[in-house]
Amino acid sequence: MGTTNFDTVDADSFVGNVTGNVTGVVTGGVTPATIADPGNAGAIPVSASGRVAIVSAGAETRTLAVPTIIGQRLLIYMKTDGGDCVITVAAAINATGNNTITLNDAGDAIELVAVESGANLRWVVGFNSGATLSTV
Repeated sequence: MGTTNFDTVDADSFVGNVTGNVTGVVTGGVTPATIADPGNAGAIPVSASGRVAIVSAGAETRTLAVPTIIGQRLLIYMKTDGGDCVITVAAAINATGNNTITLNDAGDAIELVAVESGANLRWVVGFNSGATLSTV
Protein backbone atom coordinates (compact mmCIF):
# COMPACT_ATOMS: atom_id res chain seq x y z
CA MET A 1 0.00 0.00 0.00
CA GLY A 2 1.21 3.49 -0.85
CA THR A 3 0.88 6.51 1.32
CA THR A 4 -0.56 9.88 0.35
CA ASN A 5 1.60 12.88 1.08
CA PHE A 6 -0.54 16.02 1.30
CA ASP A 7 2.53 18.23 1.67
CA THR A 8 3.62 17.49 -1.90
CA VAL A 9 2.34 19.74 -4.67
CA ASP A 10 2.15 18.63 -8.29
CA ALA A 11 4.18 21.43 -9.91
CA ASP A 12 2.63 20.94 -13.37
CA SER A 13 -0.92 21.26 -12.03
CA PHE A 14 -0.01 24.25 -9.91
CA VAL A 15 1.63 26.13 -12.80
CA GLY A 16 -1.33 25.29 -15.04
CA ASN A 17 -3.77 26.77 -12.56
CA VAL A 18 -1.72 29.89 -12.01
CA THR A 19 -1.30 30.41 -15.76
CA GLY A 20 -5.05 30.09 -16.27
CA ASN A 21 -5.82 32.60 -13.54
CA VAL A 22 -3.23 35.12 -14.72
CA THR A 23 -4.41 34.84 -18.32
CA GLY A 24 -7.99 35.50 -17.21
CA VAL A 25 -6.98 38.65 -15.38
CA VAL A 26 -4.82 39.97 -18.22
CA THR A 27 -7.41 39.34 -20.92
CA GLY A 28 -10.02 41.10 -18.81
CA GLY A 29 -8.02 44.33 -19.15
CA VAL A 30 -7.23 47.06 -16.69
CA THR A 31 -9.27 50.23 -16.40
CA PRO A 32 -6.96 53.25 -16.28
CA ALA A 33 -7.37 55.70 -13.40
CA THR A 34 -9.71 58.62 -13.98
CA ILE A 35 -8.00 61.99 -14.28
CA ALA A 36 -10.44 64.89 -13.99
CA ASP A 37 -10.85 67.19 -16.96
CA PRO A 38 -9.45 70.50 -15.66
CA GLY A 39 -11.93 72.54 -17.71
CA ASN A 40 -11.34 75.39 -20.13
CA ALA A 41 -7.80 76.82 -20.03
CA GLY A 42 -6.79 74.22 -17.40
CA ALA A 43 -3.71 72.04 -17.17
CA ILE A 44 -4.20 68.27 -17.51
CA PRO A 45 -2.42 66.69 -14.50
CA VAL A 46 0.62 64.53 -15.33
CA SER A 47 1.34 62.98 -11.94
CA ALA A 48 0.10 59.49 -12.95
CA SER A 49 -1.17 57.40 -15.85
CA GLY A 50 -4.87 57.49 -16.60
CA ARG A 51 -7.71 58.63 -18.81
CA VAL A 52 -9.11 62.12 -19.28
CA ALA A 53 -12.65 62.52 -20.62
CA ILE A 54 -12.80 66.00 -22.16
CA VAL A 55 -16.17 67.78 -21.97
CA SER A 56 -16.36 71.05 -23.87
CA ALA A 57 -19.02 73.75 -23.76
CA GLY A 58 -17.61 75.73 -26.68
CA ALA A 59 -14.20 76.34 -28.23
CA GLU A 60 -11.84 75.52 -25.35
CA THR A 61 -8.17 74.90 -24.57
CA ARG A 62 -6.08 72.75 -22.22
CA THR A 63 -2.35 72.43 -21.63
CA LEU A 64 -0.25 69.32 -21.03
CA ALA A 65 3.17 69.34 -19.36
CA VAL A 66 5.90 66.81 -20.06
CA PRO A 67 5.40 63.41 -18.41
CA THR A 68 6.74 62.60 -14.96
CA ILE A 69 7.68 58.90 -15.32
CA ILE A 70 8.93 56.67 -18.14
CA GLY A 71 6.13 54.51 -19.53
CA GLN A 72 3.38 56.79 -18.21
CA ARG A 73 0.26 56.66 -20.39
CA LEU A 74 -2.52 59.16 -20.92
CA LEU A 75 -5.69 58.40 -22.83
CA ILE A 76 -7.34 61.70 -23.73
CA TYR A 77 -10.70 61.62 -25.48
CA MET A 78 -13.64 63.89 -26.17
CA LYS A 79 -16.63 62.62 -24.23
CA THR A 80 -18.99 65.54 -24.91
CA ASP A 81 -18.54 67.83 -27.91
CA GLY A 82 -19.76 71.35 -27.23
CA GLY A 83 -16.95 72.71 -29.42
CA ASP A 84 -13.36 71.90 -30.37
CA CYS A 85 -10.79 71.43 -27.60
CA VAL A 86 -7.21 72.41 -28.40
CA ILE A 87 -4.54 70.86 -26.16
CA THR A 88 -1.09 72.44 -26.27
CA VAL A 89 1.68 70.05 -25.19
CA ALA A 90 4.94 71.33 -23.67
CA ALA A 91 7.07 69.41 -26.23
CA ALA A 92 6.67 67.71 -29.60
CA ILE A 93 4.69 64.43 -29.55
CA ASN A 94 5.86 62.99 -32.88
CA ALA A 95 8.74 63.11 -35.39
CA THR A 96 6.96 65.85 -37.35
CA GLY A 97 7.29 68.15 -34.34
CA ASN A 98 3.56 68.48 -33.64
CA ASN A 99 2.79 69.85 -30.18
CA THR A 100 -0.93 70.59 -30.49
CA ILE A 101 -3.85 68.16 -30.32
CA THR A 102 -7.34 69.20 -31.41
CA LEU A 103 -10.30 67.06 -30.41
CA ASN A 104 -13.08 67.98 -32.85
CA ASP A 105 -15.82 65.43 -32.23
CA ALA A 106 -17.14 63.16 -29.50
CA GLY A 107 -15.16 59.92 -29.67
CA ASP A 108 -11.91 61.52 -30.91
CA ALA A 109 -9.13 59.92 -28.87
CA ILE A 110 -5.38 59.92 -28.51
CA GLU A 111 -3.06 57.93 -26.28
CA LEU A 112 0.27 59.41 -25.29
CA VAL A 113 3.17 57.38 -23.88
CA ALA A 114 6.14 58.78 -21.97
CA VAL A 115 9.60 57.98 -23.34
CA GLU A 116 13.13 59.17 -22.68
CA SER A 117 14.67 61.51 -25.21
CA GLY A 118 18.26 62.05 -24.11
CA ALA A 119 18.06 63.32 -20.53
CA ASN A 120 14.43 64.43 -20.89
CA LEU A 121 11.02 62.80 -20.86
CA ARG A 122 8.51 63.50 -23.59
CA TRP A 123 5.19 62.21 -24.89
CA VAL A 124 4.89 60.17 -28.08
CA VAL A 125 1.66 59.17 -29.78
CA GLY A 126 0.64 55.59 -28.98
CA PHE A 127 -2.47 55.82 -31.14
CA ASN A 128 -4.64 58.51 -32.63
CA SER A 129 -8.27 58.16 -33.64
CA GLY A 130 -9.69 61.36 -35.06
CA ALA A 131 -7.55 63.95 -33.26
CA THR A 132 -5.95 66.60 -35.44
CA LEU A 133 -2.24 67.17 -34.79
CA SER A 134 -0.50 70.45 -35.60
CA THR A 135 2.38 72.68 -34.55
CA VAL A 136 2.04 75.99 -32.74
